[in-house]
Amino acid sequence: MVVDFHAYFQTRSFLDRLRQRSAYPYIEKTARGEVIWSGPGAARRIRPEQTDIALRAEQLEQAGIDTQILRLQNVSGIDAFEAAEGYDIAQAANDEMAQLARRYPGRFVPYAAVPMRDVKAAVAELERAVTRLGHQGLGISTGVDGKSLDHPEFEPLFACAARLGVPMLILPNHPSLIDQAIAEHGWLTGAFGFQVDLSLVALKLLGSGRLERYPGLPVILANLGGVFPFILERLEGYWSRVHAGERPLPVRPLEALRRYYLETASGHPAAIRMTADVMGADRLVFGSDYPSFDFVRALQSVKQSGLPPDQIEAILGGNAIQLLRFDEGQPRPR
Repeated sequence: MVVDFHAYFQTRSFLDRLRQRSAYPYIEKTARGEVIWSGPGAARRIRPEQTDIALRAEQLEQAGIDTQILRLQNVSGIDAFEAAEGYDIAQAANDEMAQLARRYPGRFVPYAAVPMRDVKAAVAELERAVTRLGHQGLGISTGVDGKSLDHPEFEPLFACAARLGVPMLILPNHPSLIDQAIAEHGWLTGAFGFQVDLSLVALKLLGSGRLERYPGLPVILANLGGVFPFILERLEGYWSRVHAGERPLPVRPLEALRRYYLETASGHPAAIRMTADVMGADRLVFGSDYPSFDFVRALQSVKQSGLPPDQIEAILGGNAIQLLRFDEGQPRPR
């Protein structure tokens, strides 16, 4: 079994909203097709597999991917809109995603989108998406309006997800926390700024004690968790030796960071191997970031990582069993 935890799909209702806009994010028609502009210098072409669910299902079959988490994109997604409009878009998108998942039982698992600019509405929509539409998780941004996920304002979302028993997949979004420093190089927001955001939010959530209050809540970090697997030795050194004040975490950083699952999207084979070595292969799940990235290449990156076959099998699908929820009578992964 192979399960892809990091992919997105563009619903018709969402794209129609973008076509009506002139401010970021908006859709521009070009000679080579439509392009979504997220911000200055940051554009993404709309590919057929982003809007054609039958084509997506066919491509997954050919690639040997059994099940894919399906969600609306976070980059230039709902969080880019004012609260009331974002709530409308979230409801329409979640309705459409649930319908698509029902058309392909076991192939697609929907994860809800919520309007983070209105936390009360976000909680209500997550509740509706899970209990009435069959969504099995939440795809949420690292933050919005300069407030990262560790802000007290967002605690009700964590409480709701924990109560419903659904995983929280944390993803980056525009603008990144370092956008001002890389303003002249807009493409670096996604290539590098997003990685910084993921690591910073992961560490701040641990430092705030937020996750200790919801010990049963599964939390998945996109893109191998950003950069923290590569600085783990430094984190450990500061925790145990360098930092002179009160310890910022009650346990060693390695132990604390194993609270997360990390998905492998856009990870080099050597980076995946190293992350598995330091974090444990049992904390990794497969992700492609499709269609921004090629899921065939993403599969090969895991398979060519040099890890033992049993660990590769666990990353591609075995670990997903801990995160996928299937009620009695509901189709399981293909």
